[in-house]
Amino acid sequence: MLSGTLVALRALEREDLTALHKWQNDEEIMRLARSFPDHVISKEALEAEFARELKGEDTGRRAYIIEEKSNLKPVGWATIRIHQFQRRMTGADVGLALGERTAWNKGYGTQTARLLLDEVFRQLNLHRAEWWTYAENNVSVQLAKKLGFKEEARLRDAVFFDNRYHDLVVLGLLKQEFELIRTASETFRNKTTVSYLQSP
Repeated sequence: MLSGTLVALRALEREDLTALHKWQNDEEIMRLARSFPDHVISKEALEAEFARELKGEDTGRRAYIIEEKSNLKPVGWATIRIHQFQRRMTGADVGLALGERTAWNKGYGTQTARLLLDEVFRQLNLHRAEWWTYAENNVSVQLAKKLGFKEEARLRDAVFFDNRYHDLVVLGLLKQEFELIRTASETFRNKTTVSYLQSP
């Protein structure tokens, strides 16, 4: 389990497929999550998609359920997909979606992404993380940039929905960039704490 102050990420269980099925058949959620607002999937197909994760057999993809820390309620899902097209594993795609609208605008997405990046860089010791989304998905793009990702590529007219083509944006973050941001954040937090404790 990956645990923060607001959310915890735990392994996917078979009983989670009911919530996943609801979320992945929601047009608004899938527009934000995968750029596929017209995506529909049966529960059987969903079970087949996650069959290897449920059995603990897929070493290339880690699927998590996002839970609210306060009540353990499932509110979304997240994945790490390790790039396996090279002999040495050096990078991974990270992604997340908050399927429950009550979980929006509470900082859950930011904390979930930070937990995923901790796993990618500190536990898996990979060199880079990638974040893919369509160009008009401002919430996703801004979250990635807030975490230190930089836009590296734009695939023109790569996805089609709403009766038109959209660009895909590829953002990347290197391990040394992640560590610099993490160190700067911890230094700022420590200085703020010391200043608070020393104030009259």
